[in-house]
Amino acid sequence: MKDNDYRPKQLLTKREKEVFELLVQDKTTKEIAQELFISEKTVRNHISNAVYTFCGN
Repeated sequence: MKDNDYRPKQLLTKREKEVFELLVQDKTTKEIAQELFISEKTVRNHISNAVYTFCGN
């Protein structure tokens, strides 16, 4: 493998990033769910998964 082919593993999924981008814009979970066409529960799951990724147990 060449050095320029190396790509570090992404910490967050694309969807988790989308959720957090909206979250920092002060959107509610309901607004995020409506904008991304997902349920509020799914929004909360993405937030929880991302927090776990950075904070662990």
